[in-house]
Amino acid sequence: MPQKVFKENLFRYWRIWILCLRASIRKSRAYKEEILVRFLRTIFIVLTQLLLLYVVFGNQEYFVGWSRSEAYLVLGIWNLLNYVGWALFGVNLSMLERRVVDGDFDFILTKPISSAWLTSFGDFSMYNLISALSGIILIVYYFVVNWTSVSLSNVLLLVCAIAVAAIIWYAIYLFFASFTLSIPRNGFMGIAKELLGLTRYPTNIYTSTLQFVFYTLIPIAFVSTVPVEILTNRVSFVLLIIGAGIALILLRFSCWVWNKNIRKFVSAGG
Repeated sequence: MPQKVFKENLFRYWRIWILCLRASIRKSRAYKEEILVRFLRTIFIVLTQLLLLYVVFGNQEYFVGWSRSEAYLVLGIWNLLNYVGWALFGVNLSMLERRVVDGDFDFILTKPISSAWLTSFGDFSMYNLISALSGIILIVYYFVVNWTSVSLSNVLLLVCAIAVAAIIWYAIYLFFASFTLSIPRNGFMGIAKELLGLTRYPTNIYTSTLQFVFYTLIPIAFVSTVPVEILTNRVSFVLLIIGAGIALILLRFSCWVWNKNIRKFVSAGG
């Protein structure tokens, strides 16, 4: 019975998200010029990031033990997670403060559905999805350059590692967004952005102390560094299993923090 209920809820949420997706696509069609702007912005993002990495590497092929193409892959994964994350839930959670202050969040609480889910995935930003092409370009570049040394099994492990990274990314955003419910205008979402911004480069550029923190207390190393380490056989796939466990624990903890702050929430109408 619990398994049947779980499947019914899963399909229910999926149908609701599809409806939200269709509505967002219809809305984006009204601003077709923005799509062209996003394509141009994507090209600008890639060129800027390549220039920055060129400055870092100079004429060297390796930097802190990472090759130039591996650094491109780390950055590509970060771009993919960042912009897909913004398309799926980032924009929605960043708007939570306005919804709380304006009273729109009260409407969400009346729905017979998880408030955390509806707040996170109730809208879809097509324009940020276009910007995710900057990540795909860098990832494809890595595979084109290193196709002879990449195995299918490692590619599958990379996909799983990126899925784990996406859960961690969302859990961190949800955790910091939760405090908006009890303390609006706290600026905590800025902390989430800055924290995850540290993962656009391999963690080896940081001190050994910070690296330890990023693999344990604040597991952001699993966002972009670990997926590449797994692909290149730097670490065992066991680390992927550990990362999956950390991701699920972090997600459950973030949901718990959300529910705690829901209890402290005061309606805009008093």
